[in-house]
Amino acid sequence: MQQELRTERPADRLEELDALRGLAAFAVLIHHALQLIPRYETPAITGAGWLRYTLTQLTPLRIVEMGRPAVLFFFVLSGYVLTRALLRNGSPGLGAFAAQRTIRLGLPVAVSVLLSVALYAAFAEPTLPAEWRERSLFTWLEPPTMGQVVSNIALLADNDDMRLNVVLWSLVHEWRLSLLLPLVLLFRGRVGLFVAAVLALMAIGIMGGATENRVLLGPQLHSTVAASLYFSGGLGAGAVLALAFGQDVPRLRSHGMVAAGLATLALFSMASDLAVYAASVLLIVMARQPGWLRDGLRSPALVALGAISFSLYLVHVPVLVATMHALHDEWRPEALAALGTVLSLMVALPMYWLVEVPSRRLARNAEKRLSAQPATAPAPAARPHAPAPDWAPEGGMPSRVA
Repeated sequence: MQQELRTERPADRLEELDALRGLAAFAVLIHHALQLIPRYETPAITGAGWLRYTLTQLTPLRIVEMGRPAVLFFFVLSGYVLTRALLRNGSPGLGAFAAQRTIRLGLPVAVSVLLSVALYAAFAEPTLPAEWRERSLFTWLEPPTMGQVVSNIALLADNDDMRLNVVLWSLVHEWRLSLLLPLVLLFRGRVGLFVAAVLALMAIGIMGGATENRVLLGPQLHSTVAASLYFSGGLGAGAVLALAFGQDVPRLRSHGMVAAGLATLALFSMASDLAVYAASVLLIVMARQPGWLRDGLRSPALVALGAISFSLYLVHVPVLVATMHALHDEWRPEALAALGTVLSLMVALPMYWLVEVPSRRLARNAEKRLSAQPATAPAPAARPHAPAPDWAPEGGMPSRVA
């Protein structure tokens, strides 16, 4: 299975970055699975509350406790790999790139929403006890409506409507921002100007109501646009790394790796989106260094996890909630969380093969068709009295100048 997953990957993909994406998706899965378990009371021991707060809020365990840092890492990684590909291959044009991204993201998103509706019809318990409703990940609190299905698939929902698959909030922003990513190529050699533009977009988003470190979507459609502008800092941070160093990254010596590692841990421990963006950039740089970290990330198991990471991200919430609805009377919460985690991984595999891989191929074909240059009409033959220059083949202008 792991070898099959490898064969579907393009040869120019960086497997260590795919592995990081897989680990981030798994962290989000664990974060949501833990929401099914009641919060245990802190023991009445001096210092226990301080220790619990410190471990869950001020250390890298915050990634699992909050879930948000892992999603912000997705933004930075997408900005980096997409910009890196554009720098390598050139822009296919805004229309072709937008069609490719819409198909690539939109088809799996649509299937995940329909999966949620199907699981609701099969397993939802309308009279779910209140203590379980509080741990239902804001999903299926009411019967799905056609309007919710359409808005969730179209990635046009706000906070109140995104109730069929709550993780889609991040896809709203990634889809919108990535449509304009080819414009980043205008800033080659102008990294400082690009940073200024990204910071300006983030500032506009904050002025539009996007609350730093907490915003997801927003209460209304225009609020989601402000939130998208705010999250441009994530994709922008990854794009800056690609613009500044191209296909490579700065080389770090052993002491540099230690310093970068400590800084990454410290930054991921902070309740700051900007700190997480910086940590994500450092983590990408570290992962691409030759040595034990890159070799470990390229292990078959982590590469396979990275391959199904997008599918896992899309299916895990409906699967977890369906497991909770179906078995909450018979299973302990801890067992439900464990079972839902395993089932999410299992469902992600057919989602990858049957939906994600075909959508990726369809997206590539659409991009090729839309970006293909129309055939040029043959140039008229030179008049007898106007001899053709020796660099023009058969008396016509060259079709391409090297």
